[in-house]
Amino acid sequence: MDTVRSLVYRFVWNALALFLLAKGVYSDRVEISGLWAAAGVVLLLALAQAFVRPALFFFRIVTFPLNLLTLGLASFVAGLVLNAIVFFAIGQTQLINGFHVKDFGAAFGMTLLYTIANTLGNMLFGQKRQD
Repeated sequence: MDTVRSLVYRFVWNALALFLLAKGVYSDRVEISGLWAAAGVVLLLALAQAFVRPALFFFRIVTFPLNLLTLGLASFVAGLVLNAIVFFAIGQTQLINGFHVKDFGAAFGMTLLYTIANTLGNMLFGQKRQD
């Protein structure tokens, strides 16, 4: 699968997953108007990850002993909390019309489920190595 097609498939997968999670699992605490709003949230989350993750390089160096002790679980939890903060900020500031998150607990839960859906999408639609 070529790079652009893989990127588009994963983007659509993530938008659909976010929409279904917001409508199904967290329908009482996360409001989303449609697939376009979900696509906008996915785009903002991707942009935030692209700009914030490299800035955390120093944090990873400082917390290396903790990561070694927890076998990387500390980095996973820190990434989840960071994504939940971004998700909550998008939902509270109304950056995307038709998307609102009521509390941080819902943002954290949605981030956890979204991360699982994102991993599944990467496994299904990610690029295969041609060794």
